[in-house]
Amino acid sequence: MSHLHIPDGVLPPIVWITGLVVCVLVLGWTSFLTRHDGPQAIALRSAMGGIMLAVMAIPMPITAFDYCMTLAGPVGVLLGAAPAFQVGFVVTLILALMGQGGFTVVGLNALVLGLGSATARPVYLALAGRHKPAAAMATATAASQLVSSLLWIALLWLSVGLSPEIGREHETAEALRWLQGGTLLAVLLPMLAIAIGIESLLGYGLARFLARVRPDLLPGPRVPAQPEATNA
Repeated sequence: MSHLHIPDGVLPPIVWITGLVVCVLVLGWTSFLTRHDGPQAIALRSAMGGIMLAVMAIPMPITAFDYCMTLAGPVGVLLGAAPAFQVGFVVTLILALMGQGGFTVVGLNALVLGLGSATARPVYLALAGRHKPAAAMATATAASQLVSSLLWIALLWLSVGLSPEIGREHETAEALRWLQGGTLLAVLLPMLAIAIGIESLLGYGLARFLARVRPDLLPGPRVPAQPEATNA
């Protein structure tokens, strides 16, 4: 639920306009924080953004929602909160150009992804000293997805409350009205748990790979690269 393909005209204007304004303000703040970043940092940001875009371009249909694996947690761990927000904004904007969600929800999508990314790094750093990078990354990814998902559920619930007659003939609006009943607990939460588990496995695999080949990219205590086996 960290990226929803909601078309334009479904969410109440007060919700998506507020999200867009806040997104622009946060984008300006993060640009100020990263103004001294060098070419290497920008190159890493671009590479992570490309991977994130490729993963998110493959939707997984869950009822009327299309869930996307995001890698928001690993991106937040590797880049930090400010650069990860910038990457998330660019990716959601490109996805909107590709027809995955309307332009009016770009701000909300960027904020939700950004908050998840910002959650991941502190969780990873708290665990990195006591656990292996892969386990710390998996836990940080799960925390990231949980925060993003809970925020999206809150936003959708708010949208339904503000506009009871919201897009009655649209399948997405029909799914939004589920939040007023027991379907949220019966269907959506188990699917959400499965999606978080898959995302955490992706984070686990990525961290395990980086610990072997590029441990310097992982924040926190340095983990020496594992030597490759050689033939006798």
